[in-house]
Amino acid sequence: MITMAKSPTGWLGLMLALIAGALYPLGFAPLEWWPISIFSVSAIWWLLNGQSRKYSMALGFSYGMGYFGVGVSWVYVSINTFGNAAPPLAVLLTIIFIAILSLFFVLLGWLNARFINRFNLISQIIFFATAWLILDIARGSGFVSFPWLYLGYTQTSGPLLGVASYLGVHGVTFLLVVIACLVTLALTHTNKKARSNTLLALVLLMMIGTSASLYEVKKETEQQKTLTIALIQPNIDQHIKWDRNYFTSIVKGLFDQTEHYWGADLIVWPEAAIPAFDTQVPGILYELDELAKSSGSQFITGIPMLETREEYYAGIKMLGSEQADYHKQQLVPFGEYVPLGNWIRGMIDFFDLPMSSFTPGSSQQTALKTEKADYIPAICYEIAFSGLMQQLATSTDENQFKAIVTISNDTWFGESWGPIQHFQIAKMRAIETGLPVIRGTNNGITAIIDDKGRVINQIDRFQSSELAGAFLLENRNTWFREYGYWSLLVLVMLLIITAFALRKR
Repeated sequence: MITMAKSPTGWLGLMLALIAGALYPLGFAPLEWWPISIFSVSAIWWLLNGQSRKYSMALGFSYGMGYFGVGVSWVYVSINTFGNAAPPLAVLLTIIFIAILSLFFVLLGWLNARFINRFNLISQIIFFATAWLILDIARGSGFVSFPWLYLGYTQTSGPLLGVASYLGVHGVTFLLVVIACLVTLALTHTNKKARSNTLLALVLLMMIGTSASLYEVKKETEQQKTLTIALIQPNIDQHIKWDRNYFTSIVKGLFDQTEHYWGADLIVWPEAAIPAFDTQVPGILYELDELAKSSGSQFITGIPMLETREEYYAGIKMLGSEQADYHKQQLVPFGEYVPLGNWIRGMIDFFDLPMSSFTPGSSQQTALKTEKADYIPAICYEIAFSGLMQQLATSTDENQFKAIVTISNDTWFGESWGPIQHFQIAKMRAIETGLPVIRGTNNGITAIIDDKGRVINQIDRFQSSELAGAFLLENRNTWFREYGYWSLLVLVMLLIITAFALRKR
């Protein structure tokens, strides 16, 4: 056990863990008080120090309930408002969801007590940061697939954002967890010399991260291009979107909003803008294609795509002189597919939402390629998967200008923090890849983000409007876009080898 000021036990410790977890999301949008998130991680590491396995697991669960209880409780809105679940049931389902996610911190507590506490100071920090990183990746993969609230996202407005251009959001997370552990030692270590050495290490790491950020901000651009773009934000109420009685007015409204922008290089309608399968509206798609071709525009819209009765996709359709389809690969659990659907469908309306049985698209898909630019597609939730965006970015032509085009419909989450956190995630994709992000949504936040994650222009939420004009956009070479997470893997493996090589106490 590291010589630190003794952390409390019993109910006091559990309450402090809950409070520390509840403070963690304050570092994310919309507040972006990022130092608080670092202190939150510092607090849980201090609370876990030297505790028994059982109590460490309880601490982890308490921390997770605060972490997700504040950070993602916005799922209540979709369950209650759009899933038609009564408030008590919606609260219960939200608590169950938060409790399931909290199990990842239960595992972190167990790992810390069972393995990490055995090692010396440096090794403990390396292993704790590694365990945090692995559990983040696990939470964003497989059955759970919920890549939200990664600590690295707090740096879209912080001094270490440039690290993402080399190691991705997970690399920023790893660095911040190490920094959080050092903060704990600087505040609680009983040895004055150790506290001084810790402060020196903290300053060194912050200088390295800040230097990376300054370098990326001043870095010479790879390419520049002025694109005329029109993003249509219709602000359609989710309650009527799939009601056939409103179909004509919804589509007419989209046509009316777009009328003055034909001739732009790129016109974008949001996710599932046309509330029907592509096979049901051939006339509408033909008209859009003719308008795009005659005006010289490339037109992109979200639309469900039907292959067979049992196989349909959330899709992007690009029309105009160049045409392509893209099928969404990463589906939203309980929104676009229902895990264990054969067992739970029919229990409540939330498990039978419209269009909640999509098929995931092929992982072999490529960017949407046009004469003026290659567009890397991302439908809603997919923008949260940095590995997927990096993979699609490598499918572009090396000498062609590139941009990420992401479409979304965050209406499901009302006035909560969820859509704002989603927007912050899109900024991180720009920082990682060095590519601008063109983001079209149903009810906001529609925006154009530059290659450094800065917002050029946007339409706020709950407005029916258009974001249009000529935008000078840039491409910036980044290590992450070229090599993905391989560099982080090598770095972490080297640190793990170093940690094992150090003598145990």
